Amino acid sequence: MATISVAASVLVLLTACGANQPKTIGSLAYTPPKEEAEAPKPVTHEEVREEYSELAELFEDEQLKEQIERRVADVYMMEGVQDQRHTAKPSNHYVEAIKAYRNILEKYPNSPDNAEVLYQLAKAYDLEGNQDEAMKMLAELTHRHPYYANIAEAHFRMGDIHFNNEDYAQAEASYRAVLESDEPRLATNARYMLGWSHYKQRQFRDSLVEFSRVLDELMAGRADVESLADGERPVAKDAIHSISLALDKVGGAEAIPSLPHVVAQPYTWLLYNHLGEYYREKELYEKAAGTFRHFIANHPNSTRAPGLHGKIIQTYIDGGFPSLALEEKAAYVRAYGIRSDYAGNTDGLYNEVREPIRTYLDELARYHYSQGQSLQKDESENRPELANSAEDQTDSEENAATAGEALDPEVEQAYINAADYYAEYAQTFPSDERIDEVIYLKSESLFLAQRYIESVAGYEQVAYSPLGSSADEHASDAGYAAIIAYQEHIADLPEGDAELQSTQARAVDSMLRFAGRFHSDSRAVSVLTNAAEYLFSLSEYQRALAVSSQLVEDNPQLDASLKETAFGIMAHSQFQLKAYAEAAESYRKQRELMSPSSEEYEAVTERLATALYRHSEVLDGQGNPEATVAQLLKIKTLTPEATLRVPSQYEAVTLLISLEQWSRAVEELQELIEIAPEHELAVEFPRRLAFAYEQQENWALAAERYEALASEDPDAETRREALFLAATMYENDESYEQALRLFREYANTYEMPTDTLMEARYKLAVNYARVGDTRRQLFWLDKLVAGGAEFADSDRNRWLTAWASIQYGDHHAKAFNEYRLSVPLVDSLPEKNALLQEAANRYQHAADQGILEFTSMSSFKTAELYRELASALRESPVPGSLSAEQRVVYRELIAEQALPFDDLASKLHQANIDRAWEGHFNQWIDRSFTAMRTLEPSRFDKSELIVSYGDAIR
Repeated sequence: MATISVAASVLVLLTACGANQPKTIGSLAYTPPKEEAEAPKPVTHEEVREEYSELAELFEDEQLKEQIERRVADVYMMEGVQDQRHTAKPSNHYVEAIKAYRNILEKYPNSPDNAEVLYQLAKAYDLEGNQDEAMKMLAELTHRHPYYANIAEAHFRMGDIHFNNEDYAQAEASYRAVLESDEPRLATNARYMLGWSHYKQRQFRDSLVEFSRVLDELMAGRADVESLADGERPVAKDAIHSISLALDKVGGAEAIPSLPHVVAQPYTWLLYNHLGEYYREKELYEKAAGTFRHFIANHPNSTRAPGLHGKIIQTYIDGGFPSLALEEKAAYVRAYGIRSDYAGNTDGLYNEVREPIRTYLDELARYHYSQGQSLQKDESENRPELANSAEDQTDSEENAATAGEALDPEVEQAYINAADYYAEYAQTFPSDERIDEVIYLKSESLFLAQRYIESVAGYEQVAYSPLGSSADEHASDAGYAAIIAYQEHIADLPEGDAELQSTQARAVDSMLRFAGRFHSDSRAVSVLTNAAEYLFSLSEYQRALAVSSQLVEDNPQLDASLKETAFGIMAHSQFQLKAYAEAAESYRKQRELMSPSSEEYEAVTERLATALYRHSEVLDGQGNPEATVAQLLKIKTLTPEATLRVPSQYEAVTLLISLEQWSRAVEELQELIEIAPEHELAVEFPRRLAFAYEQQENWALAAERYEALASEDPDAETRREALFLAATMYENDESYEQALRLFREYANTYEMPTDTLMEARYKLAVNYARVGDTRRQLFWLDKLVAGGAEFADSDRNRWLTAWASIQYGDHHAKAFNEYRLSVPLVDSLPEKNALLQEAANRYQHAADQGILEFTSMSSFKTAELYRELASALRESPVPGSLSAEQRVVYRELIAEQALPFDDLASKLHQANIDRAWEGHFNQWIDRSFTAMRTLEPSRFDKSELIVSYGDAIR
């Protein structure tokens, strides 16, 4: 505006331009002076208006006058904005602007620029606080100027006015008009206000649709509002809040899965979170918890689920519901703990649940342990003899004092729950500084629940294999508690129970460990006494092993017979304990002390072989085949005369074959064939040997072995299969005469199964072709075709039939191609045509099998026969008796006779080409395309024309 006076001066000069006088204010150019002595003095709005007024007097053109008057009105508007911004008075800022705009409308009622005037007038009324007049202007604007550039903003403002006037139905219509105008700048806000229009009309589900679309457009796959731009963040938060308000009206969280656009999105959790917090603020604790729970139920593997589950717990705590909070802590552990299938626990616990899980497991375990103690205390107070018996005793002794009493089921369950939580704590946090204390408390809980044998492992771990320093204060008590647990468990077992003896043995071992580790403990003497009592009454393998081992180790000069007995006891005990490798070593040492000619030597040899074999089973169960093979072959080395020698060596062969170690398998099989020809397994040795040679690709030896099986094996089916395999091996070895001999024998001997018979005929045809025996090749081709008619029950047989027909057709086609026409044609042409028909019939038979490969091949080959016949006719010799003129006529006649054959060739090739249009393609269809370029060059022998188009539209 500071340059308005200069511009006005320029306009005065431009009035002399006559016909070139500009028609708009915008078209007037201004060139500032090159140098100015000082900055222009700021001008007032009034001065600007005066400049425009002076400018208006220079023009006669009504259009320019209108534009200048609009500029004057705009200056009034600008002055009103400035005045409103810098003064405290509430109104009358835009009175002059309103007058000016109304004056323009009255003076120029039909001006095309009145849309902008109406828009500014509505804005002025709005800013002045006159909503009614603003609405009138906007209504006139939208009615008379529906294509106005700012029509969307006009509808939006109408919607705001309707909304403020609580005319929500009209507001809804206006906001819809904004959306229909496709103005991206206003779309989000219009949709948001449309949602509120529905809400105010109690159309809550419709409002949810619009609010959810607003949120989806803003979030665009994001998971958190904080990732949005500054301008989008408040709108998104408002949308979420609005959704919560509407959800509350239609049933709460249960309605969220039915929301369009936002269900199952990364940010869906925000809806549950906000709605839950909304209910918490209103102290509707169960509704809040139910909302968070609904998200978890529908999205159990979400990374947000633990956080919302934590809010359920906090909600119950805030609401004063500790028992419900405890239940939810248990549910939290079940949902996200180490035993859960929570997807976030991909590599141990999900980081965000680690500390809550640690806290909740400890709280839950302590709660149930205390509950059990409290219930038990209540029970003991009602039974004074139990209360008095526990005075001045250690924890373990106190536990033992009440161990034999029947336990109340509620007490038992409390301790079992505590033990389970302690166990899960130890499983989840194996490196926790309290790990040994936790394991000890788990065993204490199990003991108190009278799960005595289950408590032992934890007690003994704390006592003898602690994981940290927290075991120090519990170690000796844990070791003693393990012994008491064994005793209590043994006391509960009936006489003759299968578990009794093993449990007693374990109890003795526990006693001995305690005496060794805690020898200075005052209880060590009584423990050793109990151990001695058990050992006196039991034949316990573990103890027997310990005693015998100690006997040998501590007495290097021990008598040979005693040493032999000691090794025997060690071996028997180790065998019973399934320590088979150690047992085998003990048996070997025992046998070294015996005479090889004695019966005992033979018996120990059998036991040694059995121990070695059992150890091989262990190795095999561990998935270690190499070690299993080595163990099995030890039997033939250490016990070559044992009963298990041949079966174990053969089992080693089976494993070697599974490991594809063919050379080693062959070596062992050859040895077995030599040393055990009469063994019950001997029938399998040559079979496996033939197979091993085959896998080695030692075709010659494999062929010999299979041929021997074909004549010597006791099983008829094996003989049949071996004969075919022997022929195949000879074929692989390129010993075609031998292969032909055996394939021929197979084809003449076995009619069933028909599939293998057809394969044998196929092999005969192929190999006779290889050795150049066409006559026999054709014979077996005929057999294949005949078999195809008889055994057309499989795709493979149809393929073989088609293949044989093609091969036979090729034979006739070759004869056809080699046959030359001679004069007179009446004698030679029928002969050549007969050969063509022979070949074509064979090709047709191949096509009849319905296999695309051969159907397309047949079409191509038959077409080429006709094409060759046409070519042969054209190139046939001309009778020598004809004159030159007659020769020309003769050639023309012959050419006419050849045309039908060209047509036949074209039709057959075209049939192939049509298959390509049906989605089929192979080399024969491709070759038909090539052939048609010669037969019909005008149609098929064309170069591709590439046309370039410019991208400009004229």
